[in-house]
Amino acid sequence: MTHGDAQISKRLEELNQRINESLKRANRDASDFTLIAVTKRQPLSHLESAYGLGLRHFGESLIQEGILKVKALPEDIHWHFIGHLQKNKVRRCLQAFEYIHSVDSLSLLERIDLIAAEERVCPKIFLQINYALDPDKYGLHPEALPTLLEATLEKSHIDCVGLMGIPPLSAEGSDIDAYFQGMAELRDSLKARFPNWPGLLSMGMSADFDKAIQAGSHFIRIGSLLFGEREL
Repeated sequence: MTHGDAQISKRLEELNQRINESLKRANRDASDFTLIAVTKRQPLSHLESAYGLGLRHFGESLIQEGILKVKALPEDIHWHFIGHLQKNKVRRCLQAFEYIHSVDSLSLLERIDLIAAEERVCPKIFLQINYALDPDKYGLHPEALPTLLEATLEKSHIDCVGLMGIPPLSAEGSDIDAYFQGMAELRDSLKARFPNWPGLLSMGMSADFDKAIQAGSHFIRIGSLLFGEREL
């Protein structure tokens, strides 16, 4: 084991311990929870180490970098696109990624559905919500969500699995708790209207994943706590 492998192994052990403690406090089972290793600007050797330690869900926010890594790594990895998706990059995204966490408009949704049909794929998507109406964040306003979700569920080549949200950078402490709890309540209200919709939550990163787990997040996105600072 190289020094880099040992560091990542130690970080993952510590991270898993914290995650398990959070799940226990929330009285949740680990079977409905997924850790996404965020690999942006990390060298392939770090990804190979994470893969060797059993991780199978990786997340990228840059299309071209992600494509190169998808091609270089084993095929049983589940790839998540977690960055802002431009319409002119939808096809390349669909050719590489199984999940898209950042669908934030009807026009993008329709573009994904059209190209997914051409590519004969059915991506799993999250609708990105700007729950706090933060001018610095992408995402749908909560009041627009019921109409868009209904339109999404009618699409033939998209599998809408849930909602994604990121608290404002300025949020701290109880504000972050309130944000995640508000997202969960929004999801619950939609589940009541669309009972067959999975309603999964993608929220929580290195600085706030414990709070996200307490609120019921199913996917957290962890980069620095696992890999350390970016090297590239």
